Amino acid sequence: MKLNELAYEIIIMILFLTYLMGTSFLLLLCTVHKNIEVANAIQKLSEVVEAIPVAGTYDCIVKTENMAREDVNNLVLTSIRPLDNVYSVLTIHEAPELLVAKNV
Repeated sequence: MKLNELAYEIIIMILFLTYLMGTSFLLLLCTVHKNIEVANAIQKLSEVVEAIPVAGTYDCIVKTENMAREDVNNLVLTSIRPLDNVYSVLTIHEAPELLVAKNV
């Protein structure tokens, strides 16, 4: 394998790993007046960095870091959506840094 091919393969692997790991935000819709209770319950989960009750379109914002997208999706399906007062979860994954335009 030539050096250029090896460098290309390494760059592809870095891009792939960057794509899989990162920060994710979960926007939750909750039962009316239950967003503080939901945020407190979610904050206890070891995978969660921060759970903030908010007012507006969504009722709670949850932040995770350094998790693969599949792990975040699993967290939502197994630990967050089953909560009694959670109606909906919108998951936003961070765009890989190398794909984000700079100096635009």
